Amino acid sequence: MNEAYTLGLSLLDFVPNLAFLVGAYFLVRLVMLIGNRFSIVTMIVGSSLVFLGGMSKALWKLLSTMRVADVWWLSELQFVLLAPGFLAMLVGVVLVARGERGRWKAGLPAMAPWKIPLLATMTLSSLGLQGVLSYMAFRRKAYLAAVMYIVAIVCMLGMAGMASGEQSVGRQWLEEGINSVGQIAFAFGGFLLYSRVEADESQGPAPESLAGVP
Repeated sequence: MNEAYTLGLSLLDFVPNLAFLVGAYFLVRLVMLIGNRFSIVTMIVGSSLVFLGGMSKALWKLLSTMRVADVWWLSELQFVLLAPGFLAMLVGVVLVARGERGRWKAGLPAMAPWKIPLLATMTLSSLGLQGVLSYMAFRRKAYLAAVMYIVAIVCMLGMAGMASGEQSVGRQWLEEGINSVGQIAFAFGGFLLYSRVEADESQGPAPESLAGVP
């Protein structure tokens, strides 16, 4: 059994992944409402990669904690999947945001070297994703959704700040707690933004108040 983890901590690791899945579901629905085929595909593919990457790490931790097996490659797979996953999600949401803008106008610890560029891509893409979604939420006047995405950003930065140092059980609990809060905020933000966009789309063209906004 990995001494850094307990069964409760290992099970907690599934919470942010499931919360992310909820948020990703609403993002895909959002892109299907106002995006094009390419943005829909990139969002679906990116969300799937991120979810599988997070679940692979959680599954490795659970199997290791329960002394079932130490399938180490499941842990390493996280970096391989998360980096391109978040990047694809960022591309998808940027394409949607550009369409929205046009409408408004018209109307670390020790780490293997190979992981470093993947971690940088994952972090920057994820922050960019949350930032663009927050911008979209503000422009749609879905202010609570924007706040949720900002909370998710703060939690992600908090996780990055705790990346170095000894990974004790207490520290692991704190990190997983922050991660869970961030992903739950992401899920809530996705639901709120999707609901607002769906309501706006059902009313037809963008309201006049948005016309000519740069």
